[in-house]
Amino acid sequence: MPGRTLIVVAALAMAQPAHARENVTSVKPLLVEALQNGRAEGVLVSSATEAFSKQFGTTAPILVDVERISTHKEPGCGRLRVVTRQAGVIERDAQGNARPAADQSFAWQVNYCVSGRFPIGEEGK
Repeated sequence: MPGRTLIVVAALAMAQPAHARENVTSVKPLLVEALQNGRAEGVLVSSATEAFSKQFGTTAPILVDVERISTHKEPGCGRLRVVTRQAGVIERDAQGNARPAADQSFAWQVNYCVSGRFPIGEEGK
């Protein structure tokens, strides 16, 4: 039954991620990859993630997406947008009461260079 084979193959393809996220212990390798390739995706895995799990009551992975949003005058440098996301975060109000779990994200931008340093100012200083 050819139709059934097609359905099974389609279901298996949908179950597989398009690409696996890279496990990283810091965002630095993702910053460099995004400078070189335009974007990078990873999962933060370090002892710090254990502290986040305790603080926010979730063991969901911390996903990191980095995108190059512009180039810098200095070669090998650019402006990056970094977004971290985690599902099921439990925050507490001023009295310490748990709020309902919610997905959280935090976005920030940085100028960075492939060499691992911050770029010199546009004036060369």
